[in-house]
Amino acid sequence: MKKLIAVCLVITGIFASSFANAATGIVKGKVEFIRTHDPAQQTEAWAPPLFWFTLKGVSKAGACPKWVEGKVLFVAKDRQAFDLVLAALNSGKEVAVAFNDEVLASGWCASSYITVGSPPPLY
Repeated sequence: MKKLIAVCLVITGIFASSFANAATGIVKGKVEFIRTHDPAQQTEAWAPPLFWFTLKGVSKAGACPKWVEGKVLFVAKDRQAFDLVLAALNSGKEVAVAFNDEVLASGWCASSYITVGSPPPLY
C-alpha cells in the first residue's frame, strides 16, 4: 500500500510540475528583426504566411527559446500580423506580444496576439 501511495505521489508531482513551468505573459518593445522565408528554399515548416520577429531588449519571455545574442524569437502565422509588425518596424512604435511558452510554431514561441500603441497596453 505504501508503494502505491508513493507511486501516486510521484506521478502527481511530475504531472503538476509540468504545469508549474508553463508561463504566459506579455512583453513589449520595438521590432528589431522580421524574417520571412522563400518556401522553395525552406521546409514547409517555414512556408509563408509564417514569419518570425524579435523585439529590441526582450531577452526573456517565460521559457521561450532564444535565438542569437539571447533574443527571444516570436512566430506569427498570418498576413495581418505581418502587416502590423512591419508597420510597427517602419514607424518605430512599440508592440506588445502575448505569448504562452508551451505553444510553439516551428520550435519557437507563437505570438497569441500583437498590439501596437504609444505605449501598447500590457493586457
